[in-house]
Amino acid sequence: MALSVALFVGCKKEKEQKGPSLTVAGDPGVVTGDRTLPPGTYDLRFKLIAQKGSGKDDADLKEYTITGTNNIVNVRRPAPNGQSFPIDTTMEITGSNGQSYTITFTVTDKNNNSDRKDFKITFQSSPDNPPSGQIDSYPEREYSNRDGKGTYLIYDHTNGSFNLTDRTGAGSNPDQILFLYYYRDQNPTYHSVIAPDVLSNDGYNGTPIEWDRSWSTATSLRVPRSGVNFDNVTYDGIRDAFENGQRVDDNIGPFNVEKRIKLENRTLIAFKQTRGEKVIYGLIKIERLDNDNKRANLLVKVRRPN
Repeated sequence: MALSVALFVGCKKEKEQKGPSLTVAGDPGVVTGDRTLPPGTYDLRFKLIAQKGSGKDDADLKEYTITGTNNIVNVRRPAPNGQSFPIDTTMEITGSNGQSYTITFTVTDKNNNSDRKDFKITFQSSPDNPPSGQIDSYPEREYSNRDGKGTYLIYDHTNGSFNLTDRTGAGSNPDQILFLYYYRDQNPTYHSVIAPDVLSNDGYNGTPIEWDRSWSTATSLRVPRSGVNFDNVTYDGIRDAFENGQRVDDNIGPFNVEKRIKLENRTLIAFKQTRGEKVIYGLIKIERLDNDNKRANLLVKVRRPN
């Protein structure tokens, strides 16, 4: 008699885990996917909602990370709570033509299940946004009051040449003056750079730097935000240093706003000058201020217009 034996195999029931999720928020101005931008510097806002999985065996959220190519960002943080929370961050990202970054957001739960979102940011020139061009550099030079009326920096944008001169020499090329340096030796004393077009303002009448002719150029001066690197600045970075810069009122007359800046306690000054249809952007680096001898050592970089 054959004895049949039935074997019963017990199967372990799999856990019901759906894992956490990351969802892009719909707030205005939030990056929602891959972006292609003209070369430059941008403040990009990312906002995602991290959510615990809906399975009955899903664990609470444990942590989130933000990483980026070229070490643009590297963040690892514990989850503020186990159920749901926003990841809301704004990054300053600079890119040149052809450069790209991938920003990755990841959320992980206590079961080590995770979800991620990638955003690729590509910088690409277009016919309306030509690629980076020529940067003209003028090395460290000494600026002083010279004839009592300041030192003028002449710049020819057709060939990128520079020349330092006094007011008499500047009179031969008034439309090529980028800015002038002047040391005020009356109380209060200070070093300053001045936009040449403001000198025709009545507020300058009777001063040593009065200018009595009209100007076909217009110059504005600003203080760049921290992080601008003069030595490694790019063609478009020079423009962005001004456009993202801070308007300064140094309490030296209402007509001086964006037209005259004191150099004390500053390292960089950005300027923008229009010459007809041409727009010139530049940076001034303050290397040394000499109060005893009433002079300053400055370096200059200019974004030559196309």
